[in-house]
Amino acid sequence: MATPRELQQALADLNVLAARDLGRIWRALREGDSAAEALHDILPALIDQYGTAAAALAADWYDDLRESLGVGGRFAAIPADIADTGAHALIGWALDEAADDNSLIALLEGGMQRRVVNFGRFTVMESAVADPRADGWQRLGQGANCAFCDLLISRGAVYTERTATFGSHDHCNCVAVPAFGG
Repeated sequence: MATPRELQQALADLNVLAARDLGRIWRALREGDSAAEALHDILPALIDQYGTAAAALAADWYDDLRESLGVGGRFAAIPADIADTGAHALIGWALDEAADDNSLIALLEGGMQRRVVNFGRFTVMESAVADPRADGWQRLGQGANCAFCDLLISRGAVYTERTATFGSHDHCNCVAVPAFGG
């Protein structure tokens, strides 16, 4: 059976690969005079590449969960397509805030992680709203969450509108999961 923990782990594994690629790219870029400019070309593409993978992964997970729960009817999850991930704003903020290369990479990795996982979150959220058999979606965390996430998780709310957002922060491991009535 597909579990929220499996989705969280798969997204975390994907982000390990994205962080590895960012580190490799930065090591190659930082020697050049226009490293910051190059980030504006490379980071959005990296986020889109791994975000698309996260959306496909979440769509497959959604479909597997639906099947394992024996949810009737025909429906296929809809992979999220995020037109503007905010990568350029992330780069500008990280360049302003970073004290050195290590802190720059840490800030970029955190922001990239949130943006990549959002593709997975939005896939589940949008699919759960569009799925005629789903009651909506809810937020789930894992282990020790921050106070912000614990507050949102404790509400136990099932969101049914496309306008409901998924507040997250860098390094947030919370996921959206569909809610199916019994």
